Amino acid sequence: MIALLRYEAAILLRSHRWVFPLIAYGALICVGAAGSTTLAEGLGWSAAMLVPVLAFLTRSMLTAEPYAARACVAAAAGPVRAQLAALLTALGAGIVLALAGAVFTLLTSESVAKIPRPPLPRPPQTVAAKLTSTFAHPQVLAAGLVTAVVCLLVASAVGALCNPPLLRHPGAAMMATLALAVFALASGVSPAGAALRESRTAQVLPQAAQWPGAGSLIAATCLLAATWTASTYAAARRENRSPGAA
Repeated sequence: MIALLRYEAAILLRSHRWVFPLIAYGALICVGAAGSTTLAEGLGWSAAMLVPVLAFLTRSMLTAEPYAARACVAAAAGPVRAQLAALLTALGAGIVLALAGAVFTLLTSESVAKIPRPPLPRPPQTVAAKLTSTFAHPQVLAAGLVTAVVCLLVASAVGALCNPPLLRHPGAAMMATLALAVFALASGVSPAGAALRESRTAQVLPQAAQWPGAGSLIAATCLLAATWTASTYAAARRENRSPGAA
């Protein structure tokens, strides 16, 4: 499995399919950081933007190889492992984006330190002061990272559900991925939408942690497991029905 992950990671890097998701994610979180936002709000925004970006990154990973190359990999390692390796590689790339977004948000958002009442001056907004105040209130950063985990799981599930081998038509797959990513953010039924909505309910102070509900994390995990199982099962059936199958 490690060799498969290295192979899929090499495909992702050499095909440059990570460039557009990286640029898109950077532009989206820069838009969110344009105004004066607290760390909790910035982390929530960067987590939300992971949903469409990782969904399309997963699509790019699932369609990176030609059919002949994917058939060779499936014959050597098994179609289930080949499909799982592609999904894990995309999810790993999403984790890297999430960590980069969290660091960027930490450096550009307002300090987590309590803002004193006038006429006392506001605390300094230097990078050192932001890091010190964040370490003094680690629950804010931890809550934002948990929200990002929920969004990552949902985004990976969307990418696996709306793309090959479950949905093969390119146009339909792209439209379905976009529509389901928007639905995942806008609907309270979605674990990502519920987590983002729940994390915004308890915010008043900059140092207040905005934890998503445990139900959102559990639902996102179950959704990921179901979609990955369906995707790997469809990949195995497709390989067994191919002309070259034994």
